[in-house]
Amino acid sequence: MSRSVDIDFTFNGSIDAPTFVRALLGGGLRASRDGKVTYLIDEDGMFDWGNAPSSHLNEILSRMEKSSSAGRTVGITLLFTGEHGGDFLIHPDRTSASFVIGINPKPLAGSQKFCDLGWYLAQLVPVFEPLGLSDIEARDSV
Repeated sequence: MSRSVDIDFTFNGSIDAPTFVRALLGGGLRASRDGKVTYLIDEDGMFDWGNAPSSHLNEILSRMEKSSSAGRTVGITLLFTGEHGGDFLIHPDRTSASFVIGINPKPLAGSQKFCDLGWYLAQLVPVFEPLGLSDIEARDSV
């Protein structure tokens, strides 16, 4: 069995993809993994992720904003220091986003199976509060 670890964020108003991603990058995360950016622009409901050279990040953010404005889910894979990371998704309502912790989850000290959700929240809440963060829901489950 695998674990599912994710954090859902709700905002007071609409968030746009470029501002959201740039805030995360400004908070110390990085989009490049092996010189590539992994992103989602879900135009057909199939959640097909794509890869592009890191130098195309601005173009990707522009495409993400156009799709997000049209009511589609968009996402990007980002990494923290220490190679911990996962997928950030902006939902069609543009007032909610999710972080699916799927890359080298940081373990909770003293636990054999649980993720250190507090560590991730300590990194993300200061980034999201200026964007109007109003609600957080975290899960670590089988």
